[in-house]
Amino acid sequence: MGTEYQLRPYDPERESDRSSLEEICANVYGGGDYLPQKAVSYAKDPACSFLALTNNDIGDASKAEDRDNILAVANYKRLPAQNSAWIEAVRTHPDHRNKGLATTLLRSVVDVSKQENDVHKKKPPTNILTCTVQSNKGMLSALEKVGFAQCNTIITLSWAALKQLPGWTPDCDKESQPLLDALNLKHLVSPTAKAIASSSWCTISTEHELLERLQQCKTEGGCTGYLPGLYEYIVPGPNRVDLKRSMEQGLVLALDVEIEGNIEQAILVFTEDERISSLKSNWVCSIVAHTQLAFEAAVWHAHSLDVARRMQSFQQGEGNNDIMDTENAISALPFCLVFDDAVPLEKGTLAHALPRVTDECVVFSYDHEGSES
Repeated sequence: MGTEYQLRPYDPERESDRSSLEEICANVYGGGDYLPQKAVSYAKDPACSFLALTNNDIGDASKAEDRDNILAVANYKRLPAQNSAWIEAVRTHPDHRNKGLATTLLRSVVDVSKQENDVHKKKPPTNILTCTVQSNKGMLSALEKVGFAQCNTIITLSWAALKQLPGWTPDCDKESQPLLDALNLKHLVSPTAKAIASSSWCTISTEHELLERLQQCKTEGGCTGYLPGLYEYIVPGPNRVDLKRSMEQGLVLALDVEIEGNIEQAILVFTEDERISSLKSNWVCSIVAHTQLAFEAAVWHAHSLDVARRMQSFQQGEGNNDIMDTENAISALPFCLVFDDAVPLEKGTLAHALPRVTDECVVFSYDHEGSES
């Protein structure tokens, strides 16, 4: 990094840092950027390094804080449970874009990871991951320059399509329907998938078991080995309180059954994402599967009375599932859906018919061997 810039932690107690971040995020996501609200938690999380790239040029400034305004930010989140790290919330001040700052910032963050790896040389290098959308050509170029290569995609439903569903937005008074009902796609779930009993799904109660299941899906079906979330991978750890709470309420489930001589595997997880504000429900349904049948079975079970009961128990703060137990009193809640890119997207199938984003979320991994040290 050149002497004109310096990298330091973002300071939420510092007025100039807060105002700079507000300026940086003002027009992101149409003015609805989650980052200003998340910045404090990022800065205080010991698993994160929320870093700011600042101008180190003294110029005519008489005070350090006047020459130390933020030009760009990024959060480096350590995910030790899977020997990984996630770079997120990369933002550049609108007055300083197209100057290569994203490249400088990313390279600096990678250097932070390498320095930490040098302390633990006996361990394999940290798998540094990040994501962006396919249309973000500037970010794609910066990632390539730094040494990242595309490794996966996270399949996400279209926000525009979801917001058009009756009752799904906060300003609509209509009652919201579950996803398949609202999209009128129940007919695309095969009879075989519908026939899989709820009892075939087992509850995952520990982080270790979840990691084992993810690794099994990777080894046997070519899945990523990670649990997809909204423009992120959800990795067990102290900073994933949402996943821990879902696990405690029985909302982390696995399927492993033999059907017509084939082993069908799927992982189904519900978490609440506080970044969602444009929909009434902030539930996210994450699915890992590598066959169409397993995927359909997961989506179908996500709409089941059993899962709906657990979700409503979660929301009511109950410690059990013994709440209203009739189909008239309880129904599946709406949720956003994300899934692993190992799911086949063949025409005429449910996965293909779902209204997916056209601007794909692409995941990148840092190439330790192919990049310059």
